[in-house]
Amino acid sequence: MTHDRGPVLSPPDVCVLIAEDEALIAGLIEMTLEDEGLATRVAYSGREAAKTISANPTGFQILVTDIRVGDPPDGWAVARAARQANPAIGVIYITGDSMSDWRARGVPASILIAKPFLPSQVVAAVQTLLDQAA
Repeated sequence: MTHDRGPVLSPPDVCVLIAEDEALIAGLIEMTLEDEGLATRVAYSGREAAKTISANPTGFQILVTDIRVGDPPDGWAVARAARQANPAIGVIYITGDSMSDWRARGVPASILIAKPFLPSQVVAAVQTLLDQAA
């Protein structure tokens, strides 16, 4: 979402890992965040996300993960692995049906967005996490 005043989020050193098995949703998130000046990488399964994190543990400042992200591990486990590899990573969960599990299974200081969602909700969540980290 580009605004008349330019991107709202544009820190050059911020990279977001998007773990989402639905290509349309992954593409929407990717396009929205790139329009805001952020670098992104998409993993289309939990397995791919876990491998990406393992290969580059501090390469991402934000993880946006669906809870049911295709192949195991699920989004809960992907976020735990990301936090273990990089305790400072911000985590945003996206779910259509697992909201009640967030307090018990989510990592601390994470954000949960319910499906269906607006792209602006993802931008706001990323901004919140970046503000908290600053």
